[in-house]
This record gives sequence, structure tokens and C-alpha cells, in this order.
Amino acid sequence: MIFLEYIRRVPRSAKALICVFIGFVLWSAISSVPLLASLDETVNNRALSIIPSYDDFDDDTFNYDPEKSQDRSLLRTLYSEGILSEGSSFCPDTNENEITNDRKATIVIMSYLPDRLEDVFWLLRCYEKMTGVVEKIIFVWNNPAVDLPEDFIPPQGVENTVPIRVSRPSRNWMTNRFDAPSRMAHRFGPILMVDDNLFVTAGLISGMLDYWKSKACRKRCAVGLDPRYVNPYTQKYELYRSIKLGSDPNVVISKTFLTSNKNIRRFMDHWILVKRSRPPRNTCEDISLSLFITRKLRIMPVFVKTEDYNPDVEVSSQQKFLSEKGEFIGSRFGISDYDGRDWVKGNWSRRRHICVAYNFAYHGRVLRNILVSYARN
Repeated sequence: MIFLEYIRRVPRSAKALICVFIGFVLWSAISSVPLLASLDETVNNRALSIIPSYDDFDDDTFNYDPEKSQDRSLLRTLYSEGILSEGSSFCPDTNENEITNDRKATIVIMSYLPDRLEDVFWLLRCYEKMTGVVEKIIFVWNNPAVDLPEDFIPPQGVENTVPIRVSRPSRNWMTNRFDAPSRMAHRFGPILMVDDNLFVTAGLISGMLDYWKSKACRKRCAVGLDPRYVNPYTQKYELYRSIKLGSDPNVVISKTFLTSNKNIRRFMDHWILVKRSRPPRNTCEDISLSLFITRKLRIMPVFVKTEDYNPDVEVSSQQKFLSEKGEFIGSRFGISDYDGRDWVKGNWSRRRHICVAYNFAYHGRVLRNILVSYARN
């Protein structure tokens, strides 16, 4: 009673200030990422619990064939198609290295297989020349059981070269490609994640940065080169087929993925999604990050235009990409496959579907409503 009497004597203006302060404290607490993650886990706990775990899969279905890897390496592909002459260290479209952009990207390359080191060795020496569009290169060596050769990383501090940093995590987690830039790059800068069997020219990097700075993105969204589609009605992952679905692509995969480091840091705070994305070969970390950005910022990804993309046909080793105005900006060279399925067998599509279902369960109806609304517009 004494407390209530004291409250009655407080002036209205003071009561208003107290209410504003309490509201601000509550809003700050609820808006904190860890708490939101806990709320999501509580609300969707039942839905998450019925989705199969990646531990339910037999790793034997993901047999890796080293001989096939050698045949499918980036350099061997470029040599066989005459893009590079045998034994040449020449980088395709090196004339684009003179291109500059007012924003520079940090390139992140993650690799695990010793068979890919020859490709990565070549890639690092090509990217380090792109001083006009690349601020830093982070190489994540995800195989703690194998040491890198002593001369693998080029000498640092050389004039007119991009600095290279190496991350050697103690565990083979797919999310290491997110953890490294969150610790080693500017917290708000653009991060470009590229697979270790692909080469992106300086012109294309600059073009992706322009898409990222455009009105459609405003440095907030994810920018990709490979259109993919998550069906909000069936909650399944599908290769992009706009004619059949009548909708635009809505998810970016990690083959070539550009976004703000701020988005990556936010994602890493959601330990439930991070834990789900960690296991090697779970095919989920890129989908989870892309859908997280869509859910968190309520903004759809942007895809760089290309005139030669056909989701039903394997692409050639060189893909040409266009600006928003339809002008050629640069190329991507790589192995002619998509989603890394040249060596993945068995449960690949099922793992992708489970990943999508898990994300819908985690984010609830909000994610579905955003994607449905986007599909109808």
C-alpha cells in the first residue's frame, strides 16, 4: 500500500519518463540476438525436434574420389579448355586488375582437401593483384590434420599486393568461413566468399560491389551469382526455374556469396543456427545465412544478371555477367557443375530440404510470410 501511495504522488511527467525508460530497457533486452535466439528455440522447439538430424545420415553416401577431384580441378579444367596454356601462371582477364571501386571486398576462401591446394595456390596469387577491388584475402585452411607447405602463402608486405591472412581452425566446421571474417575483417565491410574451385575476375568483383551498393540492396542484402529458390509453400530447396515457378530466386549459395560482415556477425550470434550449420558436408551453412539475412532485415537477395544461365544445363567453365544496365562487367571461371554435386552422392537433395525445413521451423511464420509476399509481387 505504501508503494502504491508513493506511485500516486509521482508527477505525470516523471511517470512518463519512467515508462519510456522501462520500455527502452525491455526493447533492448528483447532485441538482443541471443535472447531472440532463445525465444525462437522455445517457440519452435517442437517443430525443430521432429526434423531429422544430420547425424542420421551415413557418411558413406558422401564418398570422395581423389582421382575425380584431380580431373575436376580448376586449373586442369582451364588447361583442357584452352583458357590457360599448360604450365602458365597467367590469370584470366588480368587487364581487369586496373579496375577500381570506392568500396573494396574482403575475399574469403575456405579449403579442406589437399588436392585443391594447387588451385588455391594459384588463386591467391591472382587475387593479390586486385588492389583496386580487394582489401584483404582470408584463406581458411579447414584441415587441421594437414599442414600447409612453408612457401604456400606469398611474401607479405610487397608493394601493390593485397594482404593475405590465414586462419587455421582446430575443427573442420563449415561455419569457419563465417567465423574468420567476423574476427579478421572490418566489422561492417563487404565480405565475398568464393569456393576454392572458382576464379572471379576483378571486373565481376567490382560489379558485385555495385549491386551491393544499389538501391535494391543498400549494403544490407546478400548478393549472389547462382539463382536458387526456396519454396515457401512446400518448404523445399529447388534449383531456380522461374518459368515453372513464376517467381524470382530467393536464396544465395556459398559458391560466390557477397554480404556485409555485420550480417555474418549477427548470424554467428545465433548459436542454434550456427551449431546446425557446423558439421562438414551438411550443405546448410549458406542457406541458413541467406535466409537469416532475409528474415532479420526483411530484404531479399540480389542476383547479378547473366545472359547464359540455364538451370537445367551444366554451365561452361566461363560465365559472363552483366551490370544492372545489361553491360558486361566480368567473368567467373570454374568447374562446370553447380552446388558442388560433382562429388556429392546420395542424400544431397535430402540434406538441402532438411536444412530449409529447419530454417522455416526456426524462424517461424515470419520467414514464410516474407517469401510468400515477395513471390506475389
